[in-house]
Amino acid sequence: MEVGVSTGVLGAMAVIILALVVGTLVRLTQMHRLSERTARKLGLRLRTWWLIAFVLVLLILAGVPATVGFFCVVSLLALREYWRLVPERAEYGGLIWWAYGAAVLQYIWVYSGLFDLLMIFIPILTFLLLTLRVVILQRPDGFVHMVGTLQWGLMIFVFCLSHVAFLLTLPPETNPVGGAVGWFIYLVVLTEFNDMAQAWLGRPLGRHKIIPQISPGKSWEGLAGGLLCTTVAAMLLAPFLTPLAGPSSSTPDGLALSSFLSPLAAGAGLLIGISGFCGDIAVSAVKRDARVKDSGTMLPGHGGILDRIDSLTFAAPLFFHYVYFIYR
Repeated sequence: MEVGVSTGVLGAMAVIILALVVGTLVRLTQMHRLSERTARKLGLRLRTWWLIAFVLVLLILAGVPATVGFFCVVSLLALREYWRLVPERAEYGGLIWWAYGAAVLQYIWVYSGLFDLLMIFIPILTFLLLTLRVVILQRPDGFVHMVGTLQWGLMIFVFCLSHVAFLLTLPPETNPVGGAVGWFIYLVVLTEFNDMAQAWLGRPLGRHKIIPQISPGKSWEGLAGGLLCTTVAAMLLAPFLTPLAGPSSSTPDGLALSSFLSPLAAGAGLLIGISGFCGDIAVSAVKRDARVKDSGTMLPGHGGILDRIDSLTFAAPLFFHYVYFIYR
């Protein structure tokens, strides 16, 4: 399988780098106003964003095998962080190794493009096998909790997240504009942009908290502003990366205005924005239950892997099936 890099994809990569450059310069001009601790944390966040952007561009250029392998590693690391948040993990014996094995197999099915197997492997086959394995342990106390903990982690951090990589295996005819990689960039960029937009707008404008006991920083104002920004960004990016803008009606000077007013692109933006928010607060609930602020320290200034991929866990499968339903 090869991933074609279209002009739109190259343009999107350039925009990502340009946005980082502008954002970095703006932040650097603000450093002198911040406390030493805040400035240091901001510097770490900026460096990590540059690393994430570099990895994203590298994956786009490297192709499908590297990207699928990378997300397999991300799922394994996410499972590891999640497992460390589970207080009773010592009682589960070697069951976590079954989960790691299932994660690797899931990504083998992804790379192979085995849609039917991908859809049933973790939700059905792995669930039933793990349930039987727990039964064989003959530990009836905490049986439901043990099975539920294992399966929830596999569903969120492997099954759901694997849909990001699975976008790259969609048939080329589903995206004549940006190729399979166009779907991939569209999802990842909009999901991360939605996170940042909600945070940026929520800080100065946030007055009405949504779920303060789970995520105190989330406000209705930040959510609404983030959804608006993400929907607009989705419509602006669609003509360059996806066929969501519809049949291109070009003018002598370029794309027609109607290309940027697609209901399908607006729907994708709303879907990514709402589902990204839901994924964020779901993982926040896990951390609250474990009494921790961050899931780890792997990404300086951001926290752990779970802190960065939380929104994708909900956005990826919903966006994948949105695309699959329209273009299958």
